[in-house]
Amino acid sequence: MTWKIFFIMWISWAWKWNLITNLKNTKDSKFIFPLSYRSRPIRETEKNWVDSWFVTKEQFEDSIKAWEFLEYKKHYWLEHYYGTKYADVIENWINKWKIVIKEIDMWWLLILKNEKPELNNSYKTIFLTVPFEVQEARIKKRWVFMSKEELEKRKLTAIEEIKNAKIHCDYMIDTSDKSKEEVLKKVLDFINSYSN
Repeated sequence: MTWKIFFIMWISWAWKWNLITNLKNTKDSKFIFPLSYRSRPIRETEKNWVDSWFVTKEQFEDSIKAWEFLEYKKHYWLEHYYGTKYADVIENWINKWKIVIKEIDMWWLLILKNEKPELNNSYKTIFLTVPFEVQEARIKKRWVFMSKEELEKRKLTAIEEIKNAKIHCDYMIDTSDKSKEEVLKKVLDFINSYSN
């Protein structure tokens, strides 16, 4: 069987965006990267329909009520939404000769498995992880300050995500001891092994 949808998940600071960027830079014509929808104002460096779909908060909430999203989140302190529409990932590509690559939170994967079990044979999942001490070191290197409470919260979240990944994900990669090129090669090898 050929899989056409690959979901990428991660714990924080496992360098997910490095992988996504490198996958896009391969410029493989088989790959499709569905855009996210965002309700925040567009920035000067961004382009609508290129970087994301920018909509109003009211439009986003209408789409939530219509059950159009595969996954979405709300930045509570900013009151902005972002998410991915079900049609953009599943319906628009499942019968076409393209490979869909999309980042998705573990929580939404569990919802998808529970609410859409008929799709379980339509996608494969890749999970990026790092040891907790590496995660903490990367956080401290990037941020000037993060409280012990916030660090502990990140660790507990990672523990839960890794626990679920071991049960529900098809492929796990520890990015702590690998270069960006090595991670990219492992992911491409995995995708090609299931999509050819």
